[in-house]
Amino acid sequence: MAGTALDVHRLTAGYGRMDVLHEVSFSLAPGESLGIFGPNGAGKSTLLGAMVGVVRVRGGDIRLGGTSIAKVPAHRRVGMGIALVPEGRQIIDALTVRANLEITIFARGRRRPDREHQSRIEEMLDLFPRLRERQRHLGVQLSGGERQMLATARALMSDPSVLLLDEPSQGLSPSALRELVDVLDALRGQHRSMVVVEQEPALLEALTDRIVRMRMGRLEEAG
Repeated sequence: MAGTALDVHRLTAGYGRMDVLHEVSFSLAPGESLGIFGPNGAGKSTLLGAMVGVVRVRGGDIRLGGTSIAKVPAHRRVGMGIALVPEGRQIIDALTVRANLEITIFARGRRRPDREHQSRIEEMLDLFPRLRERQRHLGVQLSGGERQMLATARALMSDPSVLLLDEPSQGLSPSALRELVDVLDALRGQHRSMVVVEQEPALLEALTDRIVRMRMGRLEEAG
């Protein structure tokens, strides 16, 4: 659809011979945030995985800014403007905070950091002051909240037009969650759209413009 940031149309996807998603459809306007909640096993993470290309799409389409990406390899989708903060905060424990940010240069298809990349790192450290304080610490030394901040900063390094977050509150202390919510809330209403998968309805209400429910691989309007 013209004028939309993301269109998912009758998306069917799954693993092996099993379909997990069944003709899922939704659209996101530029700057809009969508919340998705539902029980474990409903297909929420599968939906995010299909959008970034790590889960096989069997039918339907995914359009990013009007361009179909359903058949585009996962590594190219990042450069096209979509990024995922996965459940479990997949950072590199053996690297420092700063090195975790520096290594995202490869997602842009480049081998060496340039001035633009270094400037982007500084933006992330300004956005997450705790990471600036801890930038020389290894990933393994970070708290759960700091790991979530770093995972989010890594995803934002590509300056995506659509940011996907999978269970961002999982395992966070109340103070760490407040910090993360403040940052994500500050990102709302800019050029960036967000899809937030979360089992805590109160968090979705704080971060998103509308909420839908996923059940048995299908989306339905939340009451």
